[in-house]
Amino acid sequence: MPTTYSARMEMLPPLSRTTFRSPSERLLHGKSPAHALDGDGPQAWAELDTSVFRSTIDRYEGRRCSGQVRVGPHWFEDREIADWSTAPHWHDGHGVTWAATPPAAPELALCLCHADPRVREAALGRAAGRPEVLELVLIRCADTEEPVRERARAVLAAELCAAGAADADLVHTLVPLALLVSPRRYGAWAWELLLERLGSPPAALILELTHDPDPGTRFAAIRAALAHGLLPADRIADLTADPDARNRLAALHSGELPAERTARLVLTGQTPEVRREALGLALEAGSLTPERLLETAAASRDRVVRRRCEEAARSVLETRSASLPGPLVDSLLAQGRASLRATAVRALRPAGRAGEIAAHLADPAARVREAARGELRATGQDPLTLYRALCADSPVPGAVFGLAETGEALDLPLLRLLARSPEGRIRAAAVHGLRRHGATTPEELLPYLADPHPPAARAARSLVVPYAQTRPESWLLELFAPCRPEPVRVAALALLELRPPMVRRRIARSLTSHRDTAVRGWARKLLQQRPRWDEETGRHAAWAFADGTGRALDEVLDTEDPSSWSALDLGVRSAAPLGPEAVGSLTATALCHWDGRIRERAVAEATGTPELLPLVVLRCADWTLQVREAARHVVAQALRDSGEDTLRALTPMVMHLAKRRQGRWAVGAFEAALREPRHAAVRAELCSHRDLRTRRTAVRITLEAAGAFTAPALARRAAGEPDAVLRHLWTQAALAAMAARGPEDSAVDALLASRTGSVRAAGVTSLRAAGRAGEAPRYLADPSAAVRACARWLLRQHGAEARAAYLQMCADSPAPGAVLGLAECGEPSDAAVLTGLLGHRDGPVRAAAVAGLRLLGGPGPGTEALTALLDDPSAAVLREVTRSLRPVAGRLPAGPLVARTVRDRPAHVRAAALRLLAAQAADEGLPALTAALDDPLPELRRIALDLLRRWDWQASAGRGTFERAELRAFYNQYYFELDWKEMRRTRLIW
Repeated sequence: MPTTYSARMEMLPPLSRTTFRSPSERLLHGKSPAHALDGDGPQAWAELDTSVFRSTIDRYEGRRCSGQVRVGPHWFEDREIADWSTAPHWHDGHGVTWAATPPAAPELALCLCHADPRVREAALGRAAGRPEVLELVLIRCADTEEPVRERARAVLAAELCAAGAADADLVHTLVPLALLVSPRRYGAWAWELLLERLGSPPAALILELTHDPDPGTRFAAIRAALAHGLLPADRIADLTADPDARNRLAALHSGELPAERTARLVLTGQTPEVRREALGLALEAGSLTPERLLETAAASRDRVVRRRCEEAARSVLETRSASLPGPLVDSLLAQGRASLRATAVRALRPAGRAGEIAAHLADPAARVREAARGELRATGQDPLTLYRALCADSPVPGAVFGLAETGEALDLPLLRLLARSPEGRIRAAAVHGLRRHGATTPEELLPYLADPHPPAARAARSLVVPYAQTRPESWLLELFAPCRPEPVRVAALALLELRPPMVRRRIARSLTSHRDTAVRGWARKLLQQRPRWDEETGRHAAWAFADGTGRALDEVLDTEDPSSWSALDLGVRSAAPLGPEAVGSLTATALCHWDGRIRERAVAEATGTPELLPLVVLRCADWTLQVREAARHVVAQALRDSGEDTLRALTPMVMHLAKRRQGRWAVGAFEAALREPRHAAVRAELCSHRDLRTRRTAVRITLEAAGAFTAPALARRAAGEPDAVLRHLWTQAALAAMAARGPEDSAVDALLASRTGSVRAAGVTSLRAAGRAGEAPRYLADPSAAVRACARWLLRQHGAEARAAYLQMCADSPAPGAVLGLAECGEPSDAAVLTGLLGHRDGPVRAAAVAGLRLLGGPGPGTEALTALLDDPSAAVLREVTRSLRPVAGRLPAGPLVARTVRDRPAHVRAAALRLLAAQAADEGLPALTAALDDPLPELRRIALDLLRRWDWQASAGRGTFERAELRAFYNQYYFELDWKEMRRTRLIW
């Protein structure tokens, strides 16, 4: 056994340095330089120098270092790993704080790499005769401080002289490090010194170092090998594809590559800098002819190379007046780049092919057309005549662009005609030409904003958009007038998208009833996206208003929404500490400032400024007494001077502040003003205001005045009111008016025509007083249960029963309301009638039959019939079946329900099965519920998550149906679907 253990120990590799300590930290702990580096190459000495320098720079510059070093999963103080405060440093009275004299090798090495040049210079004074730090002395020979550098060179030269020729190994040991340091600014001296000692370059060692894995050493060796001619031409050519850019450029600039090889690298170089440097060298050597340059420009994939080749070729051709070969000209004319085609067009006339120039007048590129026009003028021809002929006979986009570039005022009718061309490219060129001549107004270009061809739309956009930005909102609204054509309306929508969000919302409120479905849909969709006004959005609005660009308040706030003013108030107070000068310099933002004296002064400044009165109303509920009293004085004065305008503008803001501690004053003042007879018109307007609190207040005050509305008017208000509270108020007021003045048929008909059941029920009730009780059977099958109940009451008042009428309806042509009405007033024996309707062809009727059976006492013996409806194609039927089966879900088999949760079933079938499985609370349904969390339908994922929130996980764990790991997987799948707030509230059970 001991022998085996010993053998195993011998097989272990030798211990290496810990990954948690760098060589510089091992030096600090007293290890010698050789042990600290653990036999690494010259790059390790350079890295050691850099590491110690960075570790001591804080002490040298007077900064205090208190960092922590993470080692494994724990944190330790710096002192336990590497306390650099114990390293030697410079003391003004005593010099270097050596731990011992003479210093040990680790301490001397630390000082030679120190950030303080005084420490490095003092360490060099003790480095003589210390071969263990000779590599660091060599690095100091390239030091940036001249005193350190000169002293290190003297020490190194003395050490090499002392070694003499007998110790050649020492010189060879320093060669790699000297090569590594040689590219530095002052690093060549050490390399030259070693060369002088060796007598000749160590070719074998240099060539070996050209394959060193360290990039710095390899670059230095390659540079030395190139300088001394040690590399063959093939090896130099291979270096042009080296991964290191320094090596690639060194090979190019070595001067050892043949001119033809350098010229080929312009195209074949693998990196951009190789291709561009090779081109520069080839141009300096003059080895590229104009033909070769143009061929290179046509074939190169480098944009810079192409441009430089074209410029060089053009310069040579202009100075020599030479012509290009025909095949090259044809090749350039077929190029996709316009610059090459333009060069070829200019070469046609010197080549004796002037007759081909006219064919390039309609080129898609402007520079080619310009070159063709210049060459034609040189031959005495007029390009404009040719353009007119081309555009009149068979226009192409290039010809239209050319006509726009060279045409005159008499060509504008032709351009206007071309602007109506069915081809989009020609329309774009014509619109561009009209813009170029200034022959169109922004109103004329509006239809082109909706052009299906993007270039035509862009050509119009560049002129219309700057113009539209300066126009008032009324101009934009006028673009949606019914007389405007559809393209103008589409263009107006595009212009609206460029306006601030609040401007778009204001205009959208005027377009919700537009006859154009596209405009109406845009407006309604925009208004459905209500902005969220809170402190953050208020802060953004404050900065946008105070950024110095002169924006109006209505561009950054929805001035008709009271919550936006409250958000601005909060946002300014949160932003004021960050920029008190900018925020406090404007009256609007000063009214919201955190300093009460600034707010009080701003209230006085806001007097007589109607657009700032909402902020003054805010200050009426201010927490500071002086600000509050000043604001209330201003608001009371506004009510006295311009009561109607003030009530219209500020009532929503006042009602928004009703629940604030100091907000009741403004509410009382405005309610008192609204009760005044002289403000009856304003009160009537506010009864239709879009702000709900304002509308409720105005309606309540209006209904307090007797005779404010007639009964028909009250009934119409009740029928059209979207708010439930106000619907009840209008309905009760209509009934009270009819009770006081007698029923009116128009009022009763308005109530009966409402889409709300409670209002229709009031109309049915009023039929008796109106002498129209005979109309009651018409409302027995109403969709609303309240209306059906009132209709049955009305029949009973005249001695009739509704059950027989319901039975007759269900027998003849059953409607959902009739089926539900039979269940509401029927007997248990009527369950047979409802059971027979479970197979009706109409889904709403089947759903009403299921709901009616539930009203008559639950599923009972009809449970099997309801279970058969779990695959019904109607979602309404499934909802009613689920409600009916939920109380008896425990008696249903779980297997068929689980089978209905697979993804090939319809969504409403899967949702019903999931709800019934959750109602069973049996463990058999838990896998199906958790699997639905990954369903592709968001609605089913939400249903499954809601059901799992109510699942009793502790009971499932106690029953032991699943293995603990399996149940944990189900629970984790549910738990990680919660948001972080729910996770914090949810107690983990594992």
